[in-house]
Amino acid sequence: MSNEYHSPELIREYGDDIERYFAEEILSRIPAYATFWATYVGNDGSHHSLRMPGACAEANNTREAIWQNLYTLFESLALCWVLEDQFHASEAITTSGDYFRNLNAWTAFYAHLGRIHDMAEKATTIFGENRLFAPFDPFYEQRHIALHGIKVPMRWADSVLCAPPLGEEPNEWHTQMSWKDLNKAQFDYLSARVSSTLRALEPVIATFFDAALQLAEPKLELRPIVWPEQPTPRAVYDAGEIPMAGTQSCKPIVVEEHKQPEGYSGIHPLAQ
Repeated sequence: MSNEYHSPELIREYGDDIERYFAEEILSRIPAYATFWATYVGNDGSHHSLRMPGACAEANNTREAIWQNLYTLFESLALCWVLEDQFHASEAITTSGDYFRNLNAWTAFYAHLGRIHDMAEKATTIFGENRLFAPFDPFYEQRHIALHGIKVPMRWADSVLCAPPLGEEPNEWHTQMSWKDLNKAQFDYLSARVSSTLRALEPVIATFFDAALQLAEPKLELRPIVWPEQPTPRAVYDAGEIPMAGTQSCKPIVVEEHKQPEGYSGIHPLAQ
């Protein structure tokens, strides 16, 4: 008997801050993420999961563990989309600050590829389906080269940084090379390199979330959540307040002069 899934469109209004912001990208590129969330997680309006009637205590614990991994994977993908936009929005480098920002963003991009890989690995362990993990390996290889080798050699083209492809194939850059060894390579703009990597990675993540959706009940004994007839709208904050994003979040605290918030250390009012 096929599962009855809740509408992924719910994420547009009832997802957390990042999910709502990237709802269009989620629904068009990794739709099974939204369906998994709408069917097995949800949001009670205070960033807490909705109850799963008929699920045992172990299944509830498993849901918490698997969702933390899936959400973290999504967060890194979303931040990669942000970096992609930043690369395309400001490609030309005219100052030292531009150059530094490009290098930092390049490093951050590959760090996120590593976190995506690690979260996929942990999730497949929970599912007991290590076969789902293999498609992430080529992206982790790129991450390893970018972060654990010497600086990737770059070139300039019209004041824009260009980088070679990363990998073990001929004319690709890898960790066993020295700068003088790269005699020929298909250099491309950093923005183009990031975009092509993401367009290749997104179908891998989409397939992974598809599998997670199919395995949730038979493997983890999750059960569909119950949405209230009138779901609680997302919290409305005062102007200027930015809520913390994430399914673990809550309404932001207000820091008052000479008053230390409970559970925080070193917190003080920001200068006006």
